[in-house]
Amino acid sequence: MNVTVVFPYRGSDSHRVRAFEYTRRHMEALLPGARVIVADSGDEQFNRAASRNLGVRQADDGIVVVCDADTLVRKRPLLEAIEAAQDGRLHLPHTFFLSLTEEHTRRILDHGAGHRAGKPEFMVTTAVGGCLVIDRGAYLSTGGQDEGFHGWGGEDVAFKFACDALLGPTVRHPGLMFGLWHPSEMDQSSEGYKRNIARERLYRSARRDATRMKELIRRLSCE
Repeated sequence: MNVTVVFPYRGSDSHRVRAFEYTRRHMEALLPGARVIVADSGDEQFNRAASRNLGVRQADDGIVVVCDADTLVRKRPLLEAIEAAQDGRLHLPHTFFLSLTEEHTRRILDHGAGHRAGKPEFMVTTAVGGCLVIDRGAYLSTGGQDEGFHGWGGEDVAFKFACDALLGPTVRHPGLMFGLWHPSEMDQSSEGYKRNIARERLYRSARRDATRMKELIRRLSCE
């Protein structure tokens, strides 16, 4: 089975550079021999959806693991997701996301501390971003991620809803996923964030209807 790892990435500051260097080594240790693609669409403002799409288009046929440049997954759920993703649905190799503190991240990067060696900044059970596993053809059949999302937020949730409608219910595999700390771009008061969340809600409204979802994707792609 061909497996390609896609990292959407632009090293905009030293924290992100160090996080990515560590994340790449971690993923290469989990999947030795897998092809790795680092993708940047080149938009003036880094576009995560467009960069993910570019990486998947460049990938080999087979399974793609699309992983953020600051995200660490565990081996067992990742391998389970890769094997199961031959069914053509979206698979998430985690049920818990733990966001690590700045201090804990520094201990990991500087001293090799364990990922669970400190109390996380926060934990959620509903995260859909970070790392996804899917057959390349299935990914492309949905039209890929919506490149109309600009800045932080919304594109990963929208893609999950699109996959639910077009491919069947997303599958989660029990396991932990960790997020390395770096300065956040999230600004919930910004107009860009509000636009992204409004766009995400359009996908939420169509998540149970394949016909509506196809029409929504077609309409948004024409804007």
